Amino acid sequence: MTPDLYARFRFVDKPRLARGIGLALGGGFARGGAYLGVLKVFEEQRIPIACISGSGIGSLMGAAYASGELDSLIEKCRKIRFRKTGRWRVSRFGLASSDWLEQFRQTFDAIQLEDLRIPMAIVATDLDRGDPVVFRQGGLTQAIRASCAFPGLLEPVQIGTRYLADGGLVAPVPTRAARELGAEIVVGVSVGLHDACRGAPRDIFQVVTRAVSAAQKQQLEVWEQHADLVLRPAVHNIAWNDFDRLDEAIEAGGNVARTALPQVRRLLDILAENAQEPGKQGEYLIAESLG
Repeated sequence: MTPDLYARFRFVDKPRLARGIGLALGGGFARGGAYLGVLKVFEEQRIPIACISGSGIGSLMGAAYASGELDSLIEKCRKIRFRKTGRWRVSRFGLASSDWLEQFRQTFDAIQLEDLRIPMAIVATDLDRGDPVVFRQGGLTQAIRASCAFPGLLEPVQIGTRYLADGGLVAPVPTRAARELGAEIVVGVSVGLHDACRGAPRDIFQVVTRAVSAAQKQQLEVWEQHADLVLRPAVHNIAWNDFDRLDEAIEAGGNVARTALPQVRRLLDILAENAQEPGKQGEYLIAESLG
């Protein structure tokens, strides 16, 4: 049985951050509400977060937390109905503009990534080269729009000469970006992408999401190797556009975060114990079914 919770611990020689975890949040559209549940539990339990990395909807959720506006974002997300948010139109590049994300601009006090109270990296995909583009500074809203531009649905975002799309294409859970920010402990949160339906796809979006999900399966080992802990909230029955089930997703994220608290605290304890021994490495494995 593939375990639902993994933990490996290692020390890295990276820029100094405040002691805490690096939280890596992937994509998932409506399932991304689970990230809000994880963040709320970690905040309630005073788990220190040293930095955040985000792909897709995880970039929006992570930026809200890093800006200190998590509750405000939750209220906005409760009002989302995707069919009303995009400027629907048929174009060469997508069915909708990502301009609808502009409605979240007022949610953030920060305008630039470097203004956030917690260091953050936002990952997008360069459609020309197929490489990740990692934003650590510059315009916050523009980076989020690029990272959330799911191919075929939302138009890519042009920045300079580059056309950028969903960061989840190259970083389903951007654990490497968190590590490169300097995180000594990286906790990844994965909600998966595959739609909740089974059988033949019913529309073009299901075709695209299933194709992307199949490709992401091949990247599983790549992003997991940069994580010390991987959380998988039970949200697979929530479809990509089930924004009216946000509270269910938040609850699922909270449940998995509470289950993982002993492992998170243990990782933090090890970090504290070895704080005076830079370069020391330790590794162990925890596997536990979360049901």
